Amino acid sequence: EVIDWCIRERMIASERKCRVCDKNMDLVCKKRVNDGYMWRCRGRPNEREHDVSISVRNGSWFEGSRMSICDILLITYYWFNRLPIKYILKNVKVTKETVVEWMRFCREVCMDICMNENNAIGGMNAIVEIYECKLGKRKYHRRRTIDGRWVFGGVERGTNRMFFRVVENRGKDTLLAIIKSSILPGTTIISDCWKTYDCLEDEEYRQLTVNHSLQFKDPESGAHTNNIVRTWSAIKRQMSTNPRRGQLDGYLAEYMWRSAHPDKFREFLTAIKRIYNPDDVPLQS
Repeated sequence: EVIDWCIRERMIASERKCRVCDKNMDLVCKKRVNDGYMWRCRGRPNEREHDVSISVRNGSWFEGSRMSICDILLITYYWFNRLPIKYILKNVKVTKETVVEWMRFCREVCMDICMNENNAIGGMNAIVEIYECKLGKRKYHRRRTIDGRWVFGGVERGTNRMFFRVVENRGKDTLLAIIKSSILPGTTIISDCWKTYDCLEDEEYRQLTVNHSLQFKDPESGAHTNNIVRTWSAIKRQMSTNPRRGQLDGYLAEYMWRSAHPDKFREFLTAIKRIYNPDDVPLQS
């Protein structure tokens, strides 16, 4: 029984208070509603007469959708396991637009979690590689022109910790502000030989550079940015299409979340419950 499972997993509320009498409502069978159940409270003797009903989806991941709870869980599970849209459409009888929308909802969960867990990376004896990349679609017949947005990011060596920011401009002040909020002082930062980064040692960082126009590894210091370059390649592979404006943050957050929580669907459900907590819904007046 899907409802029982959702209650056990706290995907939907295990109890509800009546907004009229403040007593626990009853979970009753209701064949006319989509889920077959709803919360209900009827006025009892010596009480104010009332008949209050609340959807079992109230405040949950499932609220506001006409799809069955089972289908929503299936799409969430298929998205987590990177199954293609064609596969999902064969197994869940919904439109392509609905699948795309729910995949976007899943990425928004990743965004919320990444924002709440926005801890700076690096520190003493740590190395962080930073790099910039324009993510988007290469224009037809124009090899060196990419239609997309600039993203600035960093990867800490030896861990899965990273950060990414979509930037509207690549000016010194913008990138330095991101570095100071995302990388701890004392970190050794490896970057491209670009003038914007020349001030890093003045900001309590140690800087090593690589000139990518000449080589991919500095012969004297051994500095390289292979890790961050591989990460950019993985992100590009994940985005099979050119994301619409405003959706790139979601793809980046998805990559960050997956890197920190590989192959653990239950952890993603926990993330959903942190954002869509049905127990946090106040009584309606």
